[in-house]
Amino acid sequence: MGFSVVQGSPQTIWVPVAPGDTIYTGSIVTVDVASPQEGVLPMPVAAGASNVTNKDIPFGVVVGNNNVAGNVKYSSAQNSEYITEVAAGSIHGSTTKYTGVEGVWAKGDPRAMVEVAVICPSTVLRGNIYSATVGTAPAEIAVTTGNTSGVAATTTATADVATVAQFSTVYMRSGANKGAYRRLDSASNDTHTWDAAMKEDVAIGDTLVAINGLNTYGISRMQIDAEASFINCAAALTADYFYINVLRLDLSVAGNEFCEFQFVAENFCPTVAA
Repeated sequence: MGFSVVQGSPQTIWVPVAPGDTIYTGSIVTVDVASPQEGVLPMPVAAGASNVTNKDIPFGVVVGNNNVAGNVKYSSAQNSEYITEVAAGSIHGSTTKYTGVEGVWAKGDPRAMVEVAVICPSTVLRGNIYSATVGTAPAEIAVTTGNTSGVAATTTATADVATVAQFSTVYMRSGANKGAYRRLDSASNDTHTWDAAMKEDVAIGDTLVAINGLNTYGISRMQIDAEASFINCAAALTADYFYINVLRLDLSVAGNEFCEFQFVAENFCPTVAA
């Protein structure tokens, strides 16, 4: 399962899938404003700082599709149901049956459609945090050089990617400081520093998770995968990212790390060349 709405969706609506596209339940979808199509498609990965190059607006999160019983499609790679629309011309004469569509749409129109929970700047989303692929948890790494002041750690194994200073978080998974979160001011994947000291010494053998881009709260950076179904903690976030407002970051359980957040308002106000 991909993204989900925690609260604040204005309504749920049915919309067509862009011709030739595949959309997974839990994906964030958009309407392409640069090359308009008759249907939604997965939100592309951010291009440029605050997605300044793509400028796509997050439209909603897919919560269902109109595949009929007996024709439900499931991807084990994405851990989600999906639906695929045929090419635009192939809709003519199609005998494929669909079901469950509400709203203004003709019941007999053979179009692949998805049910979308519409989102806006106040909508709170929840996304799983994976390293590059669905189901791959962020790296849990062990401390090889501790710190008696509780403000640093060095590891032999590396985090998923070098962190961006002031836009990243370290979480102590084990040791005397287990459960502690700190904002990182280091830009490294094996040498980590922070300002607010932990209560106890950081010791050799303690384990930690260093997550790039996400603060425990407030303005953060995020990148998604190609299907817009999870937060990709392996992305560099130095040139390409979305700005988001984090409300809750939970790194306590390996394989179940997640973040609750809002897209900042600028994601909904693109400038489109005429």
